[in-house]
Amino acid sequence: MLSHERICDRIFRLAGRRRTEVIVTSTCSALTRFADNVISQNVADTATEISVRVLDNGRVAKFSLNQPSEASLRTAFSGADLILKTQKKDPRLLPLPRPAGLKENRSVFFPGTADLTPSDRAARAVSFAGKCRRAGAVGFGTFENGTRMVTVANSLGLRAFHRETYAAYSVTARHGDGFGWAQDYSCDSGRLDFERVDRAALDKALRSAGPRAVPPGRYTVILEPSAVANLLLFLGIYGFGARFYQEGQSFVSGRLGKKVLNDKLTITDDAAEGPSAGMPFDYEGVPKRRLVLVDKGVARDLAHDRQTAREAGVRTTGHALPMPNTYGPLPSNLVMAAGDRSLKEMIRSTKKGILVTSFHYCNPLKPITLEMTGMTRNGTFMIENGRISYPVKNLRFTESVADAFNRVEAVGDRLESFLLWGTVSAPALKIKDFNFSSATMF
Repeated sequence: MLSHERICDRIFRLAGRRRTEVIVTSTCSALTRFADNVISQNVADTATEISVRVLDNGRVAKFSLNQPSEASLRTAFSGADLILKTQKKDPRLLPLPRPAGLKENRSVFFPGTADLTPSDRAARAVSFAGKCRRAGAVGFGTFENGTRMVTVANSLGLRAFHRETYAAYSVTARHGDGFGWAQDYSCDSGRLDFERVDRAALDKALRSAGPRAVPPGRYTVILEPSAVANLLLFLGIYGFGARFYQEGQSFVSGRLGKKVLNDKLTITDDAAEGPSAGMPFDYEGVPKRRLVLVDKGVARDLAHDRQTAREAGVRTTGHALPMPNTYGPLPSNLVMAAGDRSLKEMIRSTKKGILVTSFHYCNPLKPITLEMTGMTRNGTFMIENGRISYPVKNLRFTESVADAFNRVEAVGDRLESFLLWGTVSAPALKIKDFNFSSATMF
């Protein structure tokens, strides 16, 4: 596989005097999957994707390919030239950015994580399967590791390179009709707490057998970090992307500097350090700035790229996605600050409520108000008089995330990280009057 530097050099040589931007993304990933207490799949994949934009006096053409050969690139450039000749000028098209000072984020690359072997992953699967068999349960799950490398370069001399590793361990246990799930994610596989994950998934499976149906309605809920992360992801996309804000499509539109969420909540976007650290520049090659999106409930900042920043009369925050796109800039390293309450304390303080392990099939219904729907999954329990009393069948929720995050009563003291659209780190939350719109049959 050609190095990113050699790929870029080849593209710029073929581009000649044409103003050109290149994004090269390489991934090396490996995964071990197991089901019914037996390893069922072991796969590995290596891929490189190349995206090229050519700009010419207010016109732009883009092509993508995964073959950096001379012949493939010459053909692609010929097609780009034809597009440029027939295209109208776009007065809003920005020139390519010039080089900026960039710092490499070395805190997210770990050779030991990149070098995990199939045997390493299999050993964890075998360990969990053994625990499940001894408990009369069945285990399922995945253990994945990999490396991601990104280069953003242009013909004005900009060169930005980033690499990071990741490891994700996710397991589900089944005991009769009871299910339990847990996961851990980190850039450093040495930080994964396999024992905690195994114990949590198996414990929930054993406790959730024989779930009872409960009527839909509004309940006090305790959302574990996975459920919170799913909601926080949509809040970041539709609430704090500058394009949505400028088009009046965000619940924050016109409300910067005002209280929009409960004052117990502080939300940041930080690619440089912390639990959601990652690529320290955006897809324009601009350094990412740490954003305080919400400070004790008050909306403070937005994610900008150069285009939205120009329209707003501010500086870009370095949150551009590959151009062109319909979303505009987005925060992709979200962190909700931890609070001071443990999960056990939240449960003890609840007279009646529902404990939710995770959500799935989450989708927005009304992006402006952040009304969403989704379902509980893999461990849902009734809380009565400060104790988990019995498992309940899964429920569908229909709820405005913004409204729900205004009804927060407690914030958990421990963060968990999840690889979603970017990295999202979140604590547990206790929320009153959370709307479960319908019950399910399972």
